[in-house]
Amino acid sequence: MITVLQSLTLTAYRGASALVLPKLAPVSLVVGANNAGKSSILEAAGLLLRPADPSQWVSAVRHRDFDQSLVEGLWSLFPSGDALHPEDGPQTSPALVVEGVTSGRARRVEARCLASQSLGATESSDLAARVEVAVDGDPALGLRFPGASAVAHTVPMFRVFTVTPATHYATRGMVEHLSRVVDEGRKTLAVELLQLFDPEVEDLDVVATQGRESVRVTHHTRGVVDLASFGDGMRRSAALALALTRATQGVLLVDEIETGIHPSLLRPVLAQLLAAAERSQVQLLATTHSLEAVDAVLAAVGERGVEDSLAAYWVQRRDGRHEARRYDTARLQRLREGGIDLR
Repeated sequence: MITVLQSLTLTAYRGASALVLPKLAPVSLVVGANNAGKSSILEAAGLLLRPADPSQWVSAVRHRDFDQSLVEGLWSLFPSGDALHPEDGPQTSPALVVEGVTSGRARRVEARCLASQSLGATESSDLAARVEVAVDGDPALGLRFPGASAVAHTVPMFRVFTVTPATHYATRGMVEHLSRVVDEGRKTLAVELLQLFDPEVEDLDVVATQGRESVRVTHHTRGVVDLASFGDGMRRSAALALALTRATQGVLLVDEIETGIHPSLLRPVLAQLLAAAERSQVQLLATTHSLEAVDAVLAAVGERGVEDSLAAYWVQRRDGRHEARRYDTARLQRLREGGIDLR
């Protein structure tokens, strides 16, 4: 199995500082209570792997709160803890710093946000921002928001895709994923991966009717039906399969891996997810607060005989600071057999 991201440190990101995840594995689970910093870890991983991609910065904002003002959302990524007050004039954030090792090479991403209100504007929607990004000390990138577009750069970037608890409800996003998969000539792979979750799936297509695009599933039992007509489990599986296909030889970030999957189905579904990740050469970094999900992944790894492919990180916030404790497969297995609650 592949390991694109070998380590990750949130030196200064949102409210986290000096939060270290060493020795990431092909499958890494981040376990912890609410507000422990799990989602921040996924966002920081995406920015470390794609610091020069404006859409990755937008993704970090939208995946947490789609309705938030983009500029205010960007500002919240930076470790000030203070709200944006554009009426006081242009503002500059403290530095955001994320570090890690990608494909065997150390990388340090440092960024600042410069936010201001457009001349004559009175609404927050008229805010503008410029994110100045330095990678390994080279301050060559300046990303303007809103309306940011690709910029010329020489920073190596990696394939990264994120599945959130709401991804399978977003028809527009699913249509875009499938359209890109078709354009890249990978639809067969996406269908094959989805068949791991439901063997009766025969095909996927994007259909436009009355000005509305949707994902249609050709199903052996149900015929040709809208993906939205299926339950959460099927839609979640489709979201995972499409994201896995696009992330081939890259990294898939999954927030709350157990979302949409009934506890009784966690073990077989997550076993199929791990098999699909291995087949597509995708590193999986996922969060969970479900002990059932931890146990399901442990069982799947044990059944596949690839015990060194899993690492778990217990993340907690104590005395205002975040910390992470790493467990390899064997130790995690012993703890769970002893009834230890990692949350």
